[in-house]
Amino acid sequence: MTTKQNNDQQHDDIEYAFFCDSLEEQYEQVKQDGLFDVLKIFELDEEHSDNNLVQAINYFKKKNGLIEKDAPINFLTEREQIFVNKDGVFRQGLYCMLLSSKFSEAIQSKTVFLQHSFKYSFDNNK
Repeated sequence: MTTKQNNDQQHDDIEYAFFCDSLEEQYEQVKQDGLFDVLKIFELDEEHSDNNLVQAINYFKKKNGLIEKDAPINFLTEREQIFVNKDGVFRQGLYCMLLSSKFSEAIQSKTVFLQHSFKYSFDNNK
């Protein structure tokens, strides 16, 4: 890796760290606003949905949103996993924010489907 590439990577990592910190700072307000309650009530079509995200959301439901360091992280990118477990400390707020974001993206990209939903259910004909 050249010095320029190394510097670019360090810059990207610093920028991403700021992004994660900012996202984590929003956690308490988002929690108070009830956004995470939505994750608790949706019933996923587990057969047709992304298995890693299904596991994470089911964990979230089972724990009633009280996420611990044993939470499934396979739905996260490698980079996100590193930042969620920064310096060996599990960042619950960041995890929940990323989970919510990934869920939203998955609904839009049709990699997660909801049961009992006309618009967001799995349909072979779509």
